[in-house]
Amino acid sequence: MPLPAPLRRPPSRHKPVALAVLTLCTALPAWADEGDDAIRLPAVTVDAAAPRHPPSAQTGSYTVPAVSVGSKIPASLKETPQSVSVITHRRIEEQNMTSLEDAMAQTTGVTVDLSGTAVVPAFYSRGFPIEYFQFDGVPLQTGGSSWTQPDLLMYDRVEMLRGAAGLFNGAGQPGGVINLVRKRPTAAPHASVALSAGSWDSWRGEIDASSALNESGTVRGRVAMSYAEQDYPVNIANSERTALYGILEADLGSRTRASVGVSYQKRDWVPPMMGLPRYKDGGDLGLGRKTFLSTPWSHWNFETTQLFADLTHDFNDDWQLKISASGERETSDLKYAYVSGAVDRVTLAGPKLAGGANAYRNSQLGIDAMLSGAFQAFGRRHEVVVGGNLYRREADADGGVLPGFGGTAVDVFNFHPGAIADPGSPRWTSKNRTDTRQSGLYGVARLKLADPLTLILGSRVSWWQSEAHNRLTGATSSDYRQNGRVTPYAGIVYDLDPTWSLYASYADIFRVQSDKLDESGGRLPPVIGANYEAGIKGAWFDGGLNASFAVFRIDETHRAVLVSPVAAGGCCYADSGKVQSQGFEAELSGQLSPGWQMAAGYTWNHSEYKSDPTAGGQNFRSFTPRHLLRVWTSYQLPGEWNRWDIGGGVSAQSAIFSEGGRPSVRVAQGGYAVWNARVGYRFDKTWSASLNVNNLFDREYYQRLGSSGFGPASFGNVYGDPRNATLTVRASF
Repeated sequence: MPLPAPLRRPPSRHKPVALAVLTLCTALPAWADEGDDAIRLPAVTVDAAAPRHPPSAQTGSYTVPAVSVGSKIPASLKETPQSVSVITHRRIEEQNMTSLEDAMAQTTGVTVDLSGTAVVPAFYSRGFPIEYFQFDGVPLQTGGSSWTQPDLLMYDRVEMLRGAAGLFNGAGQPGGVINLVRKRPTAAPHASVALSAGSWDSWRGEIDASSALNESGTVRGRVAMSYAEQDYPVNIANSERTALYGILEADLGSRTRASVGVSYQKRDWVPPMMGLPRYKDGGDLGLGRKTFLSTPWSHWNFETTQLFADLTHDFNDDWQLKISASGERETSDLKYAYVSGAVDRVTLAGPKLAGGANAYRNSQLGIDAMLSGAFQAFGRRHEVVVGGNLYRREADADGGVLPGFGGTAVDVFNFHPGAIADPGSPRWTSKNRTDTRQSGLYGVARLKLADPLTLILGSRVSWWQSEAHNRLTGATSSDYRQNGRVTPYAGIVYDLDPTWSLYASYADIFRVQSDKLDESGGRLPPVIGANYEAGIKGAWFDGGLNASFAVFRIDETHRAVLVSPVAAGGCCYADSGKVQSQGFEAELSGQLSPGWQMAAGYTWNHSEYKSDPTAGGQNFRSFTPRHLLRVWTSYQLPGEWNRWDIGGGVSAQSAIFSEGGRPSVRVAQGGYAVWNARVGYRFDKTWSASLNVNNLFDREYYQRLGSSGFGPASFGNVYGDPRNATLTVRASF
């Protein structure tokens, strides 16, 4: 990685945690082998309790031998008739990814946008938001988890399926699904520690240890923890993050395994709320990247606890039953001030100071049970999965106002955050609860029709219910149900030869819009549609290198279209909208030659409103770039230089825009490329160091443009990070 800007010594408040991490670094070498000092990768240990496919941490690769995010039947990428990208453990470490946002910013075809607050990331694929995460295959909605941004310390890899994923998630957007695969205990003792420091007084310490807990190795445990403090390129903004993870796994017999675990995350955050405004005509104000238009007492604090468990029983070598559950509770507390309003070029007037408060409490539970196996028929081996899952989410949302923050005029060119007094406790004006329940039965079969031809058929039947309650008045404002919705899926794979395969797939789309009313006061029917995809995939070196090229089209109909001049209380809409997204993707991941790994992806995407009285023919998702390129590569130097490795990559995209307000104004960001680099050195088999530099050439650009719903010139424009560097020391025992 390129060399970083000079690092500043962390303040004294960092010392206790830093000393604890360093103490662990010196204590843990007792775990290490006392043998020779030759440079080598950690040994791969295989035991009876090991999973059928090794975790990516053991392969040291940019790809994996199998994924199950598409069909729950583990299959290679070449055998999967949809587009799937994987961010492996090696890439997570090499690129210093610590949050899901970091991983998605490097994933083929994914756009990372910031929400209406201009600080919380939201993920889009093929023009559509990604609504669901899966945790080891169990779906949970992103309303909670995405806010805290799951810490990648807890996960072996991140799998991203692009396109409709309703077969196992039920109702949802057709953008795709993210599956986070948790780290599992190892029978052989293993531990790692890392300490990093970087630009803007940022630093992070983490430890990860795993071992058998009894002599026979039938009970195993793993714990991991991290603590990080970070300032930002924006003045005053800062963040503290804590993550804890623990899991126990036990062999209850020769064919039965059970695990139970917990994760905890806490983030105390002073964010640059709502970003920056612009001139009324959309012009850039020229404010520096350090500009902070909020207050030091603004905060957004999160706490998330997740409990999970699973039970797996192998009836024989072909048939397996697995029951999994994940429960999550998240609380968040917000109090903030921000500046909103476009600036008049002559008078410089327009922006005003506003403020508010929110409190959220989200509880989620997901349970999945499935039976998978293989059978012989017509002289060939076939695979099948049948099962069901259920999901429930209770979400409380409280909104409040701050005394004295009704819109005082401010000068954004001479703004002094410290001069704005804390108004004290908010006055709560709204308290709402939404209760969402979804359940479904699913089945999928992988049928071998001929040696080179595989047919995948599946379907799901879903039941959906959502209720909204006003907790101040006790009134039920919404009660919406969908029963027995069927979402079929079909895919076909034809092997041209041992290297190449052709594929095509179809998936139904089903998405509720329970918050929209028609002119008679009734709820709109669900959005329906179809996801089409076809392409070619290749695999070399026993799956150590994978390539794919895909074309896709997504059609959605029955979308809500506003028929009243102003929407109030969810009224009034018609279900006459239609949207289409289409394009193609190319991806390459894995080892090109010994010591040389590559991950590269290119996406071309065009989306438009096909039927809408106000936006027909216009761009459907204007902040999704038409062209998106992601590349990262690393190379271990040969011979006497083999202690060194170098890496680098680029994220490049074409222009985007946001349009809205009264009168309408367009704000645009031209195409740009951000280059990153890395250099690493291994001292011995235990210790290594690396230096990462992001935005190597210090490109100035807007990562996010203002929200069109409120006028993109009013607020919400956010700079991308300037050049920054991180130095990391790791040890693996």
